[in-house]
Amino acid sequence: MRALGIDFGTKIIGIAISDENKKIASACASITFPKNNYLYAVNQIQKLIKRYDNSVDLIVLGYPLHINGNKSERTFLVEKFYDLLINNIPIKTIFWDERYSTSKTTEMLKEFIELKSSQIKKVKDKLSAQYILQDFLNHKDENNDN
Repeated sequence: MRALGIDFGTKIIGIAISDENKKIASACASITFPKNNYLYAVNQIQKLIKRYDNSVDLIVLGYPLHINGNKSERTFLVEKFYDLLINNIPIKTIFWDERYSTSKTTEMLKEFIELKSSQIKKVKDKLSAQYILQDFLNHKDENNDN
């Protein structure tokens, strides 16, 4: 079975997928959706899960917190999106701390791959989802969870 990683954004949602052994995360897709139409995004995620023959048994949703651990306005949006997910997709869904995922991904793309800002914009969401999912998978293995 696979895990699906989600980096929630207000216009674009990044998606990553694990291999069948839940060891390696790969960037998968970026879902662009109409403003505030989160149900559209959920429907696109459902279609994506079907493309993987319904082999996804876990969704890892990036959970944005301030550096000090406090919730932000984005955190509350993610919590509402979580409610939509669990009410429409019958797959175990968990939050995973995503602090620094986008900044670390962007930094890597600039420094090591030397992409321009316009190129980074096209891939950062799904690569941030990959970062979130891989971080979860690494910790899962350390703790022998799931």
